[in-house]
Amino acid sequence: MEEDFCKENLEKIEKRFFSIAEITGQLIFDGDAKTGKIEWSGSIEEFTGYTPEEFSKFDFAACKTLIHPEDRGRVWSALENSLKTGERFGQKFRFRKKNGSYIYVEDISVFLKNENNYVYRGIGLFKDITENKHAQEKLKVSEEHIVKYLQNFRGIGFELDNNFNLVLLHGAVEEITGYKSEEFLSGKTSFAQLVNPEDKSNFLQNRKKLSTGSNSLVEQEYRILNKNGNIVWVFESIQFVHDIDKTNQFYQGFIQDVTEKKIAKEIIDKAEKLRKKEIHHRIKNNLQVISSLLELECENLMSSNLEHEKITEAFRESNNRIVSMSIIHEELYNSKNMETINFASYLKKLTDDLFKSYKVGSSDIQLILDVEDIFFEMDNAIPLGIIVNELISNSLKYAFPEDRNGKIHIKLYRDVNNKKEVLTSLCRHYTLVVEDDGVGLPDSIDFRNTSSLGLQLVNILVDQINGNIELKNESGAKYTIQFMDSPI
Repeated sequence: MEEDFCKENLEKIEKRFFSIAEITGQLIFDGDAKTGKIEWSGSIEEFTGYTPEEFSKFDFAACKTLIHPEDRGRVWSALENSLKTGERFGQKFRFRKKNGSYIYVEDISVFLKNENNYVYRGIGLFKDITENKHAQEKLKVSEEHIVKYLQNFRGIGFELDNNFNLVLLHGAVEEITGYKSEEFLSGKTSFAQLVNPEDKSNFLQNRKKLSTGSNSLVEQEYRILNKNGNIVWVFESIQFVHDIDKTNQFYQGFIQDVTEKKIAKEIIDKAEKLRKKEIHHRIKNNLQVISSLLELECENLMSSNLEHEKITEAFRESNNRIVSMSIIHEELYNSKNMETINFASYLKKLTDDLFKSYKVGSSDIQLILDVEDIFFEMDNAIPLGIIVNELISNSLKYAFPEDRNGKIHIKLYRDVNNKKEVLTSLCRHYTLVVEDDGVGLPDSIDFRNTSSLGLQLVNILVDQINGNIELKNESGAKYTIQFMDSPI
């Protein structure tokens, strides 16, 4: 009766065990050591790809073929030893499924001995550990990457305990500080002692923020005095971390030498300040030019008895001169180096604005721009802009009376065949041509000596850029200006 009860309980336990194995995707076997026959249970088809009927034919000898060739010798040798000694068997290896693919498995088996101390039975469990194995491999690769990164990292990696005592140090310690890692780890010196006195207050304050929990990450730049007495700028990033179970807390971080970057930034900042100062100086000079132009126009207005229309025209001309200078500043602001402007782009905007100012329709007067992509600094761009403004304005006002149609042609090119330029590389020679096919200037007007403020400005500004100007007054007015510009 008691024997039947125990047998019944054993069968119940066995069924539960097999049920759990099947649910969890595991494979159970019970093998006869003498005959080699194995009884399989559990999630056979899911685990192996074979049906239970197919897999029931696999005995001890057949199982050998399911082990990856590279693992087979090791695993089979361990199995034969367990069959002889009865020792517990535990191996991890690659297991071949029906479709030929391999999974990683862990085989844990125990062996039972008879009264003669011979193994007669083996009971075991196959567990699929493929995901764990892949995770381990990824972790191994990740660890290898970290080691390689630390080897190539040209900074200092460190770890501090809860009291900011150094426990780990790695990297270019001696290269940056002049001290060996052992000198820091032994406590002979500390990084805080190297911090520049002017930076130490902020350095300690950031440490305090970490210790009080007000910050979990602190990044800062400060100076240290290395062993050779040289000042080194460093960037430090340090953060508060703790174990998974939050029982221990500590700090991890890294330090990089940023001296070169800091010096380069200081040089750039100084250059930027000088550049801005120069730009403001030039703007001031240009405003003075505008003021002078307005004073000249004012003197012209006061010296004669002009009607309202003439006064309006004078103000429009002054406005156009100011606009020509403002476009220069706009182009300079939009340029890549903020030192030079593309004069071709500038002329396009300037002439568009002039045509709008004089309300010239495209059907009346045609503008032809034949201009190379030439870059000028402001010192040449401003006077050239005003020159073009004055000559185009004159053409629009006087060259085409009574709604006459016509053309205005602007050419600007570098005179590479100029003999003077061939002899020296210090200057570049350019030619600017502004011409129209209008009625031309009256014979009574000497453009070099005239009461016209516009033409006076043209002559003054041509002299300013060390150029010369010629006028052909045949089929319209054609101004040819030759000038020099220093290489950019």
